[in-house]
Amino acid sequence: MAGGEEVISKRGIPATEVMEDVGEFLRKEGDISVEEGVKRIEESYRKYKFVEQQMVAQIERVSASLPDLKESLKILDQLEEQKKNEKPFEMLYLLSDQLFTKVRVDNPEKVHLWLGANVMVEYSLSEARAIIEKNLRQAENVIEEITKELDFVKDQITTTEVNIAHVYNYGVQQKRLESAK
Repeated sequence: MAGGEEVISKRGIPATEVMEDVGEFLRKEGDISVEEGVKRIEESYRKYKFVEQQMVAQIERVSASLPDLKESLKILDQLEEQKKNEKPFEMLYLLSDQLFTKVRVDNPEKVHLWLGANVMVEYSLSEARAIIEKNLRQAENVIEEITKELDFVKDQITTTEVNIAHVYNYGVQQKRLESAK
């Protein structure tokens, strides 16, 4: 980097530079061998790959909540529509995994939301909508942010792969020069 500044992502992931001068890199690292240089760069490569895997897993976890949030909003739409009709209606209610029961709803005023940690809270329909919409926006923002960071990490992986090739090719070139003497 110009001026010795190190680029770091929002999550504190350091950027790697394209290696222009392999000989200079090996000297800066303490006059190490080509093999040692490759090992050090491969270590960075493994770290970037680990971070990439963690980010992909995090995106998958957050993405898994999106269908439930969207489905909850659809259910709220139905409840609000039924409330306008002012007629009792029946719907299926999820008691537990794979177990539903029919319930009769006379006048939908409130709903219960699972907040996590075995906590359920009663809200008005409008309060429930606000909470679910907020959670949906937050989940989408998290996915967007992590995706941008993931793009950064993928760029670092590519740069690191190029650097490994540079060092390896430098080693091949040095061996050719030595054998030509």
